[in-house]
Amino acid sequence: MEHHEPKERTTVVTTGGGGGAGWFIAGGLVVALIIGVVLYAGGFIGGGSSGITVDIPDKVTIEVPKPAE
Repeated sequence: MEHHEPKERTTVVTTGGGGGAGWFIAGGLVVALIIGVVLYAGGFIGGGSSGITVDIPDKVTIEVPKPAE
């Protein structure tokens, strides 16, 4: 009995799956963005006055010592 190879071959390639971690990270970033927008819009972060004052002088002078000869 002789073994004959078929003239046509079928190759099945399956892809997909394994994308759950990427969607989990993307969802976490969306939630963090929404929380940030809510905190910013509510005045909890950014743009608010803290009541702290800082006095900065108008002129700053820096003197460099001459090198010894």
